[in-house]
Parts: sequence; structure tokens; C-alpha cells
Amino acid sequence: MVYVLDITGSPLMPTERHGKVRRMLKDGKAKVVKKNPFTVQLCYSSTNYTQPVTLGVDAGSKHIGISASTEQQEVYVADIELRTDIVKNLFTRREARRTRRNRKTRYRKARFQNRVKSKHKGWLAPSVEQKIQCHLKKIGDLRQILPITKIVVETASFDLQKIQNPDIQGIEYQQGSQLGFWNVREYVLFRDNHECQHCKGKSKDPILNVHHIESRKTGGNAPNNLITLCETCHKTYHRLSSEEQKKWNLKRGKSFKDAAFMGIMRWTFYNRLKKCIRKLRSSKRLAI
Repeated sequence: MVYVLDITGSPLMPTERHGKVRRMLKDGKAKVVKKNPFTVQLCYSSTNYTQPVTLGVDAGSKHIGISASTEQQEVYVADIELRTDIVKNLFTRREARRTRRNRKTRYRKARFQNRVKSKHKGWLAPSVEQKIQCHLKKIGDLRQILPITKIVVETASFDLQKIQNPDIQGIEYQQGSQLGFWNVREYVLFRDNHECQHCKGKSKDPILNVHHIESRKTGGNAPNNLITLCETCHKTYHRLSSEEQKKWNLKRGKSFKDAAFMGIMRWTFYNRLKKCIRKLRSSKRLAI
């Protein structure tokens, strides 16, 4: 499929007549403006007849599914993989800044209220913001090569507590698994019966530690990423190589990070997209 723009840069209907496109490029009647997807621009005035094109967007936290089609055929389809290293990069930057402050400006007082999220209403975490911007950018790129007249966006919701407990109802939504515990550490120790989950008490070490299965940088402090180990096993584990650590077979529980992402970003993405569409309706009819 070759995507076509008129002489003013407005999108026309794509074509599968590759031979004609090749001859037009050779004769100087068209020029290549983009190689992926392959897009050409006409160098002469032409009719601006187009068909209604509907763009469907399956929003996601790791992948975006996109399909554009007319009533007869599908003219564009893509599966876009999103970045997943934002949290890791921000954590690394925070470590570097913290050590630099400790070395050079130790006299400064901590300013815990000096945060962006306390200054700007509607602030979102950078990891969520980046995913929303990727969705909007891809839709904007497609609008430049296709005469899109309608956009359909999926804004599905996820009931995380229902996924974990299918029989939950009523007041049980307000009584989570950590109800009655001071913090996550106390809950994890209670969940594991105050017993080392590796040696099962064989080391006779009375000191218990809460170990992160995945690093705190990427896995966070969620209970499904924590496990109880005695201090002897904990120190032994961190002295092992990565290959030897795999033999311990410590696996975190099921993560609902992707569902949480979608719960946060779905309406923000929809409203921002709708706001962008309103600005375009003055020049071109576009529905969402």
C-alpha cells in the first residue's frame, strides 16, 4: 500500500498501483516524502476525492493496536510496542541526583513539598504521560497520510479486586487484603506465617527480612513482589551470582501493573484526543 498526498500536503486515498507510482516518480510527477510507511506527494494539481476512513485504536500499556479501514478494505494496520524503561530511568536519575546533593549540597534542607504533582492539577506520572503521548502522536501521524473521518477508541475498565477475587461484592471492596496491618512489611510477614520461605526455619535464625523478588527499581513494594527470608538466607542470596539466584526459584505473584496503567490513562487519553479533534473541526470534519 502506497499512501498519497496532494500538492498541498493533504492526504488522498492510498493506492496499490505500484507500477503507476513508480512511473510517476521517474517522470517527476511525484516525490517521496516518507519511507515508512511509504508515502508520496503529487507535484501537480489533482481532484481531492476521498472515501470515509475509520480509525480504530486499541489502547494499551505495552502495545497499541491500530487499524484504519474504509467500507471495502483495510488500508492500514499496525501493532506498536511502547517503552517500558521509563520507571527504571527515572529511578536511576533520582539515585544520581541524591548522591550528588549528598556530596555537594549537604547543608540544604529537604523540601518535601516542592513537587510537581502538588503544583499542577491533573499531573500524571511520567511513565503514564509517555504512553498517552505515544498514542496521540501515532494518531497524529496517521492523520497526515490518511483522510480519517472517524476515530473509534477503546476505553475498557478493569476491576482489579474482581480479578483477584471473583466473588467480591458490596463492602468487601473497602476491605482489602492489608486491612488491619500497619504497613506492607507487617502484612507480608503475616502472610508468610513469620517463617523463612526458603529454609522453612532450618537455619534457626530468628531475624526475618522482607526481600524484593524483583528489584525495587522495577518491581516496587507491592506485596506480590515481597517474600519473607531469614537474615542468613537473605545475605546468602545476595552473595550468589545471577545464575545461582535463579536456582532458588523465587517468583513474584501476578502483577496487575498493566491494568492499573489503563485505569489511570484511559479517560485522560480520550479527553485529550477529543480536545485535539475539536480544534480540527473548523477545517475538516472529524468524528470521535
